[in-house]
Amino acid sequence: MTKPTVVVLGAAGAQASGLLRGFGRTETDLKLVLCDRAWRDDAPLEVGNQEVHRVLFDLLSEPDKLREILTGADLVVNLTGPYYTLGPIILDAAIEAGTNYLDICDDADATELLLQRDEAAKAAGVTALIGMGSAPGTTNVLVRLALDALPAGDASASITWCVDAKDMVGAVVPHFAHSFSTAVPEFGGTPGWELLAPERVSFPEPVGEQLVVTLSHPEVLTLPRFTRVTKAHNKGGLIPEDFTHLGWSVSRLPDGPNRTASMHTIFEAALAGHSEREPVGSGLIVDVRVGSDGISFLSGGQMSQDDATGTPAAAGSLVALQGKVPGPGVVSPEVLEPADFFTALRDVSAGGGGMTAYRTRDGEIVEHVRIRDLLTLSAVAS
Repeated sequence: MTKPTVVVLGAAGAQASGLLRGFGRTETDLKLVLCDRAWRDDAPLEVGNQEVHRVLFDLLSEPDKLREILTGADLVVNLTGPYYTLGPIILDAAIEAGTNYLDICDDADATELLLQRDEAAKAAGVTALIGMGSAPGTTNVLVRLALDALPAGDASASITWCVDAKDMVGAVVPHFAHSFSTAVPEFGGTPGWELLAPERVSFPEPVGEQLVVTLSHPEVLTLPRFTRVTKAHNKGGLIPEDFTHLGWSVSRLPDGPNRTASMHTIFEAALAGHSEREPVGSGLIVDVRVGSDGISFLSGGQMSQDDATGTPAAAGSLVALQGKVPGPGVVSPEVLEPADFFTALRDVSAGGGGMTAYRTRDGEIVEHVRIRDLLTLSAVAS
């Protein structure tokens, strides 16, 4: 049997490292074409037992090379950023080449641009799964899992997260600032601090109580589009909370050629000042309600952000290669069958994660529920 060919763009980046570790764990044989414009000395030469080809090129200055690489591939995984500039370019190239597409886009405005390619993707017979990381990504699937186990009717979904500032490297820095500047679209720029509705939320240990604020995120757009969720909210923050304030501050820097470099300089200096601090990890709460009935998912742990994002992307890639992503068209992870995703996730995961689920009433925990049992209910609902 011919191995499916997966092109990975941005393969030398931090998020790609988690994806490739996931691909290295699966027993599915793959031909991986790893592409980037530069390779670090520690970039992977091997990915488990997978067939690996490394390609050095700049997709912006060599568009013909991009089309050549995508032609004939089964899937392109786009891990380049920022998505609000590169996402539409690469998806357009995938549609032109007739290649299925997956990314980890977490910019709300970029998500709107990608969804606008839906008709073009359908016409080309291309299925594009966007936002297939941790949040968005796993969060969307968890919302779908909860909806399948809750009564009929309109639903609300609240997604609250925090990550350790040590993960603020590379393209993550300008993305975080961008999430502030687009948090309240009608404001037309970075809103004042109080408009972000800051609050303190208790995550499972070892994360504990953390500061979160309103930030733009794709789930707020896609959940009402693909599910019966009518109200969706997103809040997030960094640990320690000084970095959340810092993200808000740098998002207010004036536009100019040195803006991104200035952001990196500021964050690197702040990280250096906290170099002796022990990382706390990351936390996630996904709360879904239909009337007074609800299901909440909670997690807190030490998993690095590259694994937290890259591992679900690897799982989503396997689901895509199995032809189990509804399409063609541009879709978000909540369209996946939860059992398909979690089966693939077990295949690519190193284990751990520490996710727990609870049934709630009027927002208060009523009882613990096993995710395995929710998956059974989801299969029946489907």
